[in-house]
Amino acid sequence: MNSVELSQPRQLPTVCASFRCVALEHPLDPKALHKLKNFAWLDAGQLTILAANAASMRIKRGDSIFYEGEASSRVYVLISGVAKLSFLKANERVLVGLVGPGEVFGASSLLPETTRPFRCDAFSDCTVGAIKPQVFVETVLGVPLEGLSRTLEMTVGRWWSMLLRYANFVGLGLRERLAGALLELATKFGVRDSRGTLLTLKLTHADLAELVGASRQRITEQLIEFERDGIILREGRRLIIVPEKLYQIAQS
Repeated sequence: MNSVELSQPRQLPTVCASFRCVALEHPLDPKALHKLKNFAWLDAGQLTILAANAASMRIKRGDSIFYEGEASSRVYVLISGVAKLSFLKANERVLVGLVGPGEVFGASSLLPETTRPFRCDAFSDCTVGAIKPQVFVETVLGVPLEGLSRTLEMTVGRWWSMLLRYANFVGLGLRERLAGALLELATKFGVRDSRGTLLTLKLTHADLAELVGASRQRITEQLIEFERDGIILREGRRLIIVPEKLYQIAQS
């Protein structure tokens, strides 16, 4: 593996991300990364290097982690909380996906000379580790970033462009957006139930409205329709979804 110098713990400076200042804390504790399932395969030395070179940020619910159009200069690791990726279409914000603990996001920084295609906001209070892509790639893969970037550009770069075009030119209605959001929530925050998938993440109608870019009233109306059609079930304040029926809606 190519060597990356291990930085000494220090008080990191305050930086600004698109007009919003974020106070950076001390580097991460390697144990925080080791507890994440996605990082369990890395050895102690790699985790120490990543943690020592990561700026730990605490982002309050509703604040932005990065904005679309920004230069892609960091890879992010979600340590705790939930974040959401979205893009703006026809003056309406459209959900792209949810980010759970242990996930790496901001991967556009691994491609050469790219800007952020999406915006990332904290859906709940979050702790995020921000790492320079060079450090991330050389520590995890043991290869130079430039080589990986050029390889990605000539292999998956085309598909990345197609994904962005799809996201920008295909508009989804509220019914389809809500179905997709519930399916993703079930994948990341659900447990199997004899009736479907039980969501373990407590969500209000206002939370779902924020996720999919709609009013709370419209979300309530759509959920009532889903419940009437047997697509979702209620158990007290808990929500059970029927994935098979939601897939039909999301793919229609």
